[in-house]
Amino acid sequence: MTPRRASTVTATLSIVLLGVVACSGSGGDSSGAASAPTTTASPPLAGTAEAHALYPLPAGPATGTAVLTFVGVGELRSPFSGNCSHGADTTVIDGSADTAQIHLDVSPDAARLTMNDVGYSADGDLATGRYDVSGAHLSLDAPLVQQGQVIGSAQLEIDCGA
Repeated sequence: MTPRRASTVTATLSIVLLGVVACSGSGGDSSGAASAPTTTASPPLAGTAEAHALYPLPAGPATGTAVLTFVGVGELRSPFSGNCSHGADTTVIDGSADTAQIHLDVSPDAARLTMNDVGYSADGDLATGRYDVSGAHLSLDAPLVQQGQVIGSAQLEIDCGA
């Protein structure tokens, strides 16, 4: 991806990513790298059902894999380590994947994901998707939404409380 195209996509999506986001390798993938996101109805955002699904996760250390994809920009795919915690009716997962800091906050009001890396950040709300908890394992796959538009996705395979 050329610097000119990267800055155009970044401005369009209001996302700034650093070197931890590697551009997708295949030109024919479904990442939308050749075009801007289309205007469609925003998917339903995560809320009460997703907060209830994640609440049984045990608190404590978290390990696994994080895959964050941003339409037209690229992907972060890296081992994840951090911590799972709860407060009132909210589940929080904080940690790092490579040099990126990732914060996921899931409450009945919203699910919000933030990624920060060396002063740059990308964030958005998570839509409904797969929020499966089996014992201490979270398997999450959901669209990432910003200002009513799907800007990517979050996929987490994380074990909490280990």
